[in-house]
Amino acid sequence: MRTKNIILYVIICLIIIAGIAVWDSKGFNTELQYSSRYQIQISNKTGIELSDMEQIASEVLGNTRHFVQKVELFGNAVSIVSEQMSEEQKNQIIDKFNEKYDEDVKSENINILYIPFTRVKDVIEPFIIPGALTLIIILIYFLIVYRKLNWIKIMVKTIVYPVIAELLLYSIMAIVRIPFGRLAIALSIGLYLIIILILANIFEKQRSKYVEELKNNPDDRKED
Repeated sequence: MRTKNIILYVIICLIIIAGIAVWDSKGFNTELQYSSRYQIQISNKTGIELSDMEQIASEVLGNTRHFVQKVELFGNAVSIVSEQMSEEQKNQIIDKFNEKYDEDVKSENINILYIPFTRVKDVIEPFIIPGALTLIIILIYFLIVYRKLNWIKIMVKTIVYPVIAELLLYSIMAIVRIPFGRLAIALSIGLYLIIILILANIFEKQRSKYVEELKNNPDDRKED
């Protein structure tokens, strides 16, 4: 059992080291809304169907990563975001839009806006302080509820295990090139909760075992 644990720890360390190396050389593969991208905005006075613009964007941009979204409350404006967009492609989109909606939008009035990439650090940063405060509260709770157990081990496991789990997750994402975005954030939060629940289950079993041993050996009971 001890040998298996050592092998597992070594594998985890190797994955984290490999993930850090890939991140240092290539960075994360991010979803389009966090990558450097190009955007145009088109509007009219009658309203635009999102499905129409999605079809037009797909016809012009092909396999290039892109998405279309509404930007006005009344549905009369959309933005088309793509990882690459040339002036020719912009003109084609506007021509198809004019043909579809019988409009006369001038190409020279529509500018291609370049949006630089968003750093992963900037995406994660808002979650750091709430996550740390949550961890501190959970740690205090564990230390109070399971005070009869080894408090040093409880503190180390509660702090180290979630950190290692998150490092492992992001390392795998970097190595396998899973796009970083909303799904990654949801996975990260979900993993954090799972690790805390697993630790709570482990500590509860240890406490139950401790209580059972006290019942069987009343002479070993210690005062609070």
